[in-house]
Amino acid sequence: MQDAAVIAGHIAPLQKVAHRTIKDEVVERFATLIASGVLAVGDILPSERDLAASMGVSRESIRGALLILSTKGIISVVQGARTTVISADVGTLGLSALSNGRVTDYSLNDVHEGRLMVEARLAVLAAARVTAATLTNLRDLIDVQETATNDPVRFLITDRAFHTAVYQSCGNAVLSDLATTLYSYQLDHRRHAIAAPGAIAQSIADHRVILAALQAGDAEGLVSALGVHERRIYDSSRALQDIPAKKATR
Repeated sequence: MQDAAVIAGHIAPLQKVAHRTIKDEVVERFATLIASGVLAVGDILPSERDLAASMGVSRESIRGALLILSTKGIISVVQGARTTVISADVGTLGLSALSNGRVTDYSLNDVHEGRLMVEARLAVLAAARVTAATLTNLRDLIDVQETATNDPVRFLITDRAFHTAVYQSCGNAVLSDLATTLYSYQLDHRRHAIAAPGAIAQSIADHRVILAALQAGDAEGLVSALGVHERRIYDSSRALQDIPAKKATR
């Protein structure tokens, strides 16, 4: 399964100047999950095989990323034992955009409104530019999610990979990075919300609707599917925080 970081067959409207390896992107994904609280100190990581499937990358990329995190004292990798998170201090490793603030520094209402706006524009581009390889990757990630219905942490790892692949399919590096960063805010609450009975199954159902719209090249349907999914995430997270709702505009 090929990582969705490179969008084949398109010249993106705005390409990144600096090119990162897949291993670098995997390090960033882990760092963001740790910084946001999805992975907490003391958590045991899934196996390399499960992580590779959940993130849509090779085991070699997973192994290289874990080695980097281990040398920085963020995780503990002991032969014959499970890999464990030992520090939440990821420094500047996490988040490729908007990295001046911590991932919990923005209010849920503002993040919700921002996601609706950014994802609405991104969806129009993605519906026209998504590739067959990305669609295959998304189908594979949903299949992996179906095996993680009782494992919120593992589901969120593959959930982030799914959303990142959707965002990157728009072909615009700025928009995809911005959307991925907005997704990463408030993930500490998401870990608890997704543990509710039926929550993972509902998210998977939402993902299938998103995939269907992408596959059909249906921009309007994709905007709607992403919006419904985000509002569901917002409502469940808001219930945990007991804060008043905000009517978002886009």
